[in-house]
Amino acid sequence: MNCARNERPSSRAGGKSSSARVFHLACLGFMAAAGCSRPAEPRSEASAPGGTLELSAIAAFLEKPSDRFLVDVEEISGGHPFKGVGSEFPHAGAHVHFDNTASDWPKNGESPENYPAVYAVADGVVSRVDTHFPLQGGNVRYGVDLTFARDRSGSECRFCYSIEPMSPEPAEGFYETFLLVTKGQKVRKGDVIAYLYTPPGVGGCHIHFHIMIDGKRGFFAPAIFSDEIVRQFHDRAGGFKEFNQGGPLPACMGYKIRAEENPFGSGAKETL
Repeated sequence: MNCARNERPSSRAGGKSSSARVFHLACLGFMAAAGCSRPAEPRSEASAPGGTLELSAIAAFLEKPSDRFLVDVEEISGGHPFKGVGSEFPHAGAHVHFDNTASDWPKNGESPENYPAVYAVADGVVSRVDTHFPLQGGNVRYGVDLTFARDRSGSECRFCYSIEPMSPEPAEGFYETFLLVTKGQKVRKGDVIAYLYTPPGVGGCHIHFHIMIDGKRGFFAPAIFSDEIVRQFHDRAGGFKEFNQGGPLPACMGYKIRAEENPFGSGAKETL
């Protein structure tokens, strides 16, 4: 499944119940793509375009999971894993939330690097860049898809970042300055690929993230991270819950997922 989205590359380089099923499908309809707490690693900008990169098998992440989360864990205010269609409140993607009601961001001036960094979670190639995508209610998101692996059939797997400030875009082209990559660009794990614009006084800013596999329908659980990262994310989020809907949930990146939501092809899982 390849969600319909405006293809506007950035110019800058660098069941439970029927109601639960309806909610899950609604997520698929309007959501699109899409830190490790080891900030000692310096932030590095994404690599220059060009070159080739051999993609790993996604099964390799079971033996050697990523040790780089998509944001710095200590900066988030909450979040939750991918909630599968077997959960009480399905949600076709994981979230990391940022609370800027106290206007803590930007830290030292208005330039993008003073906002929360968004990292490449693995080596890969940027396969999509959205600079402006309207959401319901007037908000506008932006985002990146990172092709980082292949499944056992050879299909490309994409880690999708849907970056959602929960506000209208302040000005035309504003979000382009928050994106450091272009389509076709090779990046390495840990590269800063974007920044999250967190508007002053807004508490709902978040990044929705999931995996998509070319030629296959639906979103897949982004369960490619180390147990240490997952535990840190779980603890920081206070046990994983969203909008007081259930929880706390166990430490995982996929909760009560069906076989069709498992990127590793290993069937339905209570946790992944």
